[in-house]
Parts: sequence; structure tokens; C-alpha cells
Amino acid sequence: MSLEEFVAIRALAGAFGAGAVLAALIAFLLIKFYLPSYLAEKGKNLATREDIEDITDKIESVRLQYATLVEELKARHQLRLAAVDRRLQAHQEAFTHWRELMSATHTDEVGKVVMKCQAWWEMNCVYLEPTVRESFVRAYGAASDHNSYVRGHADADLIEKNWALITVFHNVLFQAIQLPPLSELEAKALGVKNPPSN
Repeated sequence: MSLEEFVAIRALAGAFGAGAVLAALIAFLLIKFYLPSYLAEKGKNLATREDIEDITDKIESVRLQYATLVEELKARHQLRLAAVDRRLQAHQEAFTHWRELMSATHTDEVGKVVMKCQAWWEMNCVYLEPTVRESFVRAYGAASDHNSYVRGHADADLIEKNWALITVFHNVLFQAIQLPPLSELEAKALGVKNPPSN
């Protein structure tokens, strides 16, 4: 406390009495020392509360984004699982149609079988792997021409290349539909004791 402040307090004591001066002194000390630290602490608490609210908002935003991403992945995974059986069935049917095509290639029935293959392809092509899809179209297209090439005594190289387009289909199909081996976790879940290794 400075000398000027002390003189001012003494003058007040004479005018108001010792009790008033003591009360004024206590009020002055509270205002001078306690109030600034109190207000500073309140300010820090307010800033901390605002920071916590901001951090909480950011955490909730990240949680929402994560939950949305997880739900999208779950939906995509469920769609894939639903399509697996249909995809395997389509590949099996493609093989069956190809076998029928192979049997009819050197007969007069090849046109009907080609039309049957084309109709089936139009109804099922989205379930086939892209390489299988393309190879199947090439196979039935080549089968459509093959009988006329052979009967017309076309160039042997042309006949061989055309025949290769038909016969290569099964290799493309088997390569595309290889199923991955079970992981150890999947094997345990299914109760398989020794999963085959790669």
C-alpha cells in the first residue's frame, strides 16, 4: 500500500469512524487483490469451457463421419455378399452354355445354341467377371462363324484362330472364378481345423 493510499484511509477514518474505515480497507483490499485474480480465473474457465465445447464438437463431427463411413462399408459389403451366390451361379451357367456351344459348333444346331447363349448373356452379363463376359461373347460369336469356315474350306490359320476363341473360354472362366483361401480367423469361425495353405 502506498503512502497516498494510507493518507486517504486515515482521512476517511477521521470522517466516518474506525469501523467504516476498516470496512472500506477490507473492501479496497478485496477489490485490489482478489477481484483481478478472481476475474482472471473466471476468464480462464470460460475460455477452457469454450475450448472444450469446440473440441467436443470436432470429436462428434469425426464420430459422425466415421459412423457414416462404417455404415456405407457395411451396406457395400452386404451387397457384395448378396451378389456372391448369384455371381457363382452365373459363371456356372456360362460354363454349361459354353459346353453346349462346343457340342453344337460343328452341327446345323449351332445357330440355335448361339441365339440361346446370346439371350442368356443379355440377362446375366452383369454377374460375370469382365474377362469372362468378353470371352463368352467372343466364344459364341466365333462358334457362329466356325461351321461356315470349316465347310467353306477357309484358310487353316483363320479356322485355328477362330477355334481358339471358342476353346479358350474355359481357361478364362476358371482363372476368373478362383476363390481365395480361408484366412485362419475364417477357418476358426467355420470350425475348419487345418485350412489349406497357399
